[in-house]
Amino acid sequence: MKPFFLSINSFIYFVLIMLLVIMLEAFVFTILELRFMRSSSAKFIVTRRSTSTALIWAVVSLLFIMLLWAPILPEMVDMNMGEEGSITATSVNVPVTATMFNSDPLGLTEVNTIEMTSDGLAEVFILTEENYELFKDDGKAVLGAYRVNSDYEADPEIVVDFPRTDHSRFYILAYSVDGSEVTVDYSTSKNVSTSLISYLPPLLLIFFASNVIWAIYMFNMNKRFVQGIYR
Repeated sequence: MKPFFLSINSFIYFVLIMLLVIMLEAFVFTILELRFMRSSSAKFIVTRRSTSTALIWAVVSLLFIMLLWAPILPEMVDMNMGEEGSITATSVNVPVTATMFNSDPLGLTEVNTIEMTSDGLAEVFILTEENYELFKDDGKAVLGAYRVNSDYEADPEIVVDFPRTDHSRFYILAYSVDGSEVTVDYSTSKNVSTSLISYLPPLLLIFFASNVIWAIYMFNMNKRFVQGIYR
């Protein structure tokens, strides 16, 4: 059974593109509206309103850009969305398992690394759900051949850079090296989705630049219409 996943990244991308198109259309219609207006006072109101609206959008875009590029953002995401757990292994050949997802159900965050610490000698394999279901009955050697982590000996700790894949479930398998009871604690480090970071700031920069240019243009037009009112 596939885990629930609704990628919101594509939806955000679509919404931003549509907002950009609507914004450009609004610029064109505003210019046409001003061209056919005869009242200087009406033109003054329209240009002042357009200037204020553009400045608001520019500020909002700038705030989001600063938030996405802020060094503290990964720490905030990791602090609030990182996962922790522990498993206790007692067998050399039969693993104790735990499961985790490499991203949240909306695709906004993804696992960067997973740190595992043991209180004894342990071997830890991380497998995709597909490989685990295919080879779970084939023994330790076969499962180890399909692990995603190259470093698997927790003595006492290992840090694994998590592979970037589609949203899926992963299995953590722990074995005791000498057959004694050993507990493996694991914690994940998360960050904002790479796909979200890759396209969101450039689109927001386009929003910011477009609205700043439009605000300057409307402000200059507004000054001209103020002179027309009091002429």
